Parts: sequence; C-alpha cells; structure tokens
Amino acid sequence: MINSISILFVTRDPDLAGQIIGRIRYRGHAVRPKQAGNLRDLARLLQSHRFDALVLIDSNLDIGLAEVGEALHRAGRQTPVVLVSDHGQEQSLRAIDTGVFAVVGRSSDDLAAVMTLRAVDHLNKGREVTHLRTLLREADRRYLLMLDTSRYPIACFHQGIATYANESWRDFFEMDLGESLDQLTLNDLVVPEQQEDLQEILGELRNQSENVETCETLTVRTRQGRSFDADLLLTGAVINGEPSIVVHVSVAGEDPALQGPGGFAIPSAPDRGHLEQLREAPGERDARQGPKADSGSRSTEARAGGKKTGAKPAAAPRQDDAASEKKLLRDTDAMQAEAARSGRSLALLVFAPDALQPDQGARSEIPGNELLDLVQTQFPEPATAYRLRGGQLGVLLPDSPRDELEKRIDAALEAASGLNIRLGDGSGIGGPLSCGAVLADDSGPEAGELLEQARESLGEARNAGGNQYRFYATPGAAGADPQADQVWKSRIEQAVRDDRLRLLYQPIVSLQGEDVPRYNVFLRLTGEDGEVHEPQDFLPPAERTGAAAPLDRWVIQQAIKVLAGELKRDDRTVFFLKLSQGSLDGEPVVDWLRRALDRHKVPAGNVVVEFREATLLTQPDSAAAVASGLGEMGVGLCIGDFGNGLEPFRILDQVDAAFIRLDGSFVNLLTQDQEAQGTVRELTETARSRDRQVIMPMVEDADTLTAVFSLEVNLVQGYFVQPPSEQLDFDFASGL
Repeated sequence: MINSISILFVTRDPDLAGQIIGRIRYRGHAVRPKQAGNLRDLARLLQSHRFDALVLIDSNLDIGLAEVGEALHRAGRQTPVVLVSDHGQEQSLRAIDTGVFAVVGRSSDDLAAVMTLRAVDHLNKGREVTHLRTLLREADRRYLLMLDTSRYPIACFHQGIATYANESWRDFFEMDLGESLDQLTLNDLVVPEQQEDLQEILGELRNQSENVETCETLTVRTRQGRSFDADLLLTGAVINGEPSIVVHVSVAGEDPALQGPGGFAIPSAPDRGHLEQLREAPGERDARQGPKADSGSRSTEARAGGKKTGAKPAAAPRQDDAASEKKLLRDTDAMQAEAARSGRSLALLVFAPDALQPDQGARSEIPGNELLDLVQTQFPEPATAYRLRGGQLGVLLPDSPRDELEKRIDAALEAASGLNIRLGDGSGIGGPLSCGAVLADDSGPEAGELLEQARESLGEARNAGGNQYRFYATPGAAGADPQADQVWKSRIEQAVRDDRLRLLYQPIVSLQGEDVPRYNVFLRLTGEDGEVHEPQDFLPPAERTGAAAPLDRWVIQQAIKVLAGELKRDDRTVFFLKLSQGSLDGEPVVDWLRRALDRHKVPAGNVVVEFREATLLTQPDSAAAVASGLGEMGVGLCIGDFGNGLEPFRILDQVDAAFIRLDGSFVNLLTQDQEAQGTVRELTETARSRDRQVIMPMVEDADTLTAVFSLEVNLVQGYFVQPPSEQLDFDFASGL
C-alpha cells in the first residue's frame, strides 16, 4: 500500500515547495499537498482538512509563525510545523521554543523533506498513543465494572497502596464506609509474622510478565483485627496505565471463618468455583479464552495451590519447529506489551549455520542440541531460545542495548566457529553461523513482521559472506544502511552476471476504443535462493550506490530486443520504459538509447521513456536536457507518479510529455473519497485541454474501473486488466 501524506504548504514559492515534495517522493511517500498564501485560505483549509504536517516557507509572506499558531489553535489542530527560513540562529531557536517542530534553511530542500517526514511520524505516533490510551481506559472501565459486580473480595494495589476495592472487599475486611483506600496497604493484609513471606511472593511476581498468577494460602486479618486463613490469588495487571497487583480472596477451610457486616457471608469451602476457575490449568484457560503469553524453551512455573515452586528453569519438551515458531511469536507479542509498561526495548535474533541451505533445513530435521546448547549458553535467562523452521534458531531478549547485544552476538559467532552440527539424516555440517537481528519496542511492527525483518537481515549477512551479523534497518534514503546497500549492489551485479534478471509486461489499455498495443515494462530480480524481489526492494539501494544507471541500460536494451520481435507481429506496439534518477548523471542516455534502437532497427516512436515526477522536481535541469534530446530523436515521453506537486502541470513546461501516469495513491481513495475523485477529474480535464493522455495505474477491481470510466481517463493498467506477465498476449482488439 502506498504511504500517502497530506501536507499544507503556507507559501508563495511553489517552486521550492515542489522541490521539497520531490524529495519526499524520492523517499517513497505520495504527497497530497495544499497551498495557502494568505490568512483566509489558511483558516479555510485548516477548518476543512486534517493535515499530517504544515510547512511554512516564510519569504514574501504576510503570514508569520504567530499567525500560523493562532490559526492552528482556532481550528483545534495539533499539526506539527516545519519552518523553512533563512533567519539566524537566535530567531531559529525562538521558533523552536514556540513549538515549531524544526527550522530548515531555504537551500536545504532535502533536509526539509526529511524533517517533514519526521514531523509526520511524530504526529502519527502521538495519534497511536492517544488511541491506545483510549482503548486502555475503556478496558479499565469494563474491568473495574466487572470487579464491582463480583461477589468475591477483590482489590487492586499500586506500589503496595490500594487504588481500588470492591464492596465485597470492604465488607469482608470490615472497612468503614468512609475509610480512604490510601490507608489500605498490601503489607497490612496479612498477620505480621507472614508479612515477610508476602513480600517475597510479591517480589517474584513483579519479575514475571503481566497476567502471571500466584496462589498462596496465608493468614489475613480484617481492619478490626480478626484473622483467618484464606486463599489469595495475586495477578499482575496494568490499570489506568500503572502496573498493579490484583488480589482475589477466598476463605480456606471447610467452615465460614467470618460473618461480615451488613449480612455479607464469607464463601464456604463447597462454594469455591470462582477460585478453581482462576487456578485452572493454563491449557484449559487458553482453550476458553485464547492464547496468553507463556515462556519459551526455558520457563519459570508460577506458584500454585499454596505451595512455593522453585524458580529453577524446567526442561521444555522437544516441540515441532512450526509450533515453536508460533510460540516465539506469542512471546514476542507479550514482550512488546511488557515494553509498553517498562519503556525498554526488546531484541529478536535469528541464527542459522552458513552451511545449511534453506531447502535443506526444510527436508531434514536438525536435532540442534549442539547449536541450541551453544545459543542458550551465550544468551542465558531472561533470554529465551526457540527452534524455528528451516533449521534456524530464534532468540528473544528483553531490555537489550545494542552495544551489549553486539558483543554477545560476536561471542556466539566466535564460539560456533569450531562446532560440528549433526543433521537429522545422519550427516553433519560445520558450525560457522550468521545472525539477523532486529530491535523494537511497543511502537514497532507486530511479531510476525519483526521475525521477517530478522530473517531478511540474516539473509543479508549470509549473502555478504557469512559468519557475521546484520541489524535490520528501515528502508528509505533517510535511514539507509550503507552495509545493506552494498549487499544489494553486489546482489544486483551478480544477478546481471548470472542472468537472474527478468522482464515482465503489463498491458496499458485504452478506454477510448483504441486498440494500439501498449505495454509497461517491469523488472524482477531473482535471488540465489530462488526468491523473487520486487523493484521497491532493490531500486532504492541501486539509486544510492550508483547501480541504477547500469540497471536501466540492461532493462532498456533487453526490452528493445524483445520489442523488435513484437514489431514483426504488430508494428504499432509501444513499450513504456522507466528511467531512474541515476541515469541522468552517467553516460548520455540519448546516445546509448539511439545506438540500441539502431542496432535492433526499432523506430524511436515505438518507445516511451518515463521520468518520475520526483526526478523532474529534484533534478530539473539535467532531466529537462535528457527529455529534450529524447524528444528530438522521436522517443515518446511520460511523467510517472504524477499529481503530487502544488502545480503539477508546470512540469510540462520543462518536459513535453504526451503521457502522464497518475500517482497510485489516488487509486487507493478513488471509490470512497470525493476529494480524490475531484482531484483526478481536474487532472484529466486539464490534461485533455493540453492534449495529453492520462494513464491510471493499479486498477485492481471492477469498482475502481467503473470510477475511472466516469472520470474519462484515457488509459488504464492494473491486475484487474491483467497482471504483469512474461508473455505479451493481451487481446487489445477486444479491449476490456
């Protein structure tokens, strides 16, 4: 799904705004911009739209920070503001003090884009936190309502002080109606001679994850000094955002020990169903309520039945690898929930022997005793190790600073260098390992995605030669990992040498009755393990490492060779070929493209070269020069990802493109969003008035196609028309 953000530019300099938009687009985000040049437009837009960020470019404006702040306040908006200005340091600091998210110089459009994206991320995180707090408050409300109606004495304690007690608790412990809860402590709950035992129980409970239950039989006493034996079930929980201990009470013994004030009867021994439900086996509880967090291959059993069990790790039975992997995912979810309380990070590691091929791990089970023992030695509790599918081992660690974690991974890789690992089929392999690692907290992705990120990093470590580790880095230019980029560069170069690049073709079909065969050309890269990589995986690193230009040449040369054969069947066939930003700085595009066309005797008019809108905004001079040369040669031109700029059609003054391919973000909103429909209609009408043809990409279903028909778009492509294929077999004569 395309990540689309809404930005309000307060400016009278659309060119600079366009450059910032181009830089944001270069980082993989679609932009839905609006512009305000005066207070009236600013107030109107803030009233009718919710923006992810506001960019104030303050030159030649009658609007300053004070006016923007007042307009935001009046509209009830918390939109972060990025100020683009050439004011000095003192004024910039004052702007920061007033609440501006960032101040950037006018010549730093790339930095302005980065800070805008960070402002958007900051806002989204705040929204997520607010949403989660709302959910937690509702959950707390429902939970306390349930406790209010319980006939069993229940109270909640934070840092040993009561924060809640239901009516049954007050009756049970003979509390006065007006007695404040802050006078009620956990320590006073039991007789003095057992208070030390209670503190020991609470200490162990605090070291367990949330929802772990401990049951003890202790002697409790009422506020009036009477005492009796009772079963206490203590559970860790988070209430009103605070870590708490919830205490359920049921009287031990056969006879009622106490008749409470107001006629409240203490439950007798036969009436203990509530306690039994609370103390039932975890497997039975999971069957009724769904899975709860449990420990991994090494665990500490909770107290039960009033008897203290030791904290010594129990040996886990050998599990099926798939089941163990599911257990890792459950435990990761639980640890992320714990991270929400502690504020600490967690680490997920995936190890695999370098000599173990991916398919080999699937065919023969790895006993893993040697490898598992080694990993457990290097990562003792509270870390937990898991056998995973494909012969891999996972390790989950709470509270893991990166510096310390790197030392422990290095020690594990060094210790494994001389290890001999026996496989299930009786063979053996050497012990050098590689490791993929990911660090996260409660704001990170879900457990399944974290595991995939760790595996992706493991693959990069092995592809780089093995016996090393890689940490997962978020994709994108701002957070690019130079080591990972070099891995991709080597992977691309090797794929070219091994002929593991392939072209796919997707038809571009006319909605106006034309039957001209037009195809958009896509590139796929197949890894050494057979995995097929999408362009979004390898093209950004290719751009950053200088590998994009050779890749462009390979694609265009191979596509022209195929086009030459197609022209023998239908001489009207047209191929749309993309040109990356990297190709603008290398060998002159016009020269090598002319040579390729001449070599295969392909007319220039049967090729359309596509520039991304972001490329034209960020490198306007070089892109315009290349486009002009291609146009003079007779090659068609197309602008891709079109429509994100403040004044998108101004690009046509630089590049005389006959085709514009709208940005895919418009499609996501087309069937539900009236504003998106209006924007597309305006773009198509303006394009038609300038004699340009509009292509709508990513048409995935009949509803979208119907909407596109009504907007009078010229051409469409997408999976609903036909998925990309190695075959050029679409029947353009029949159309849609």
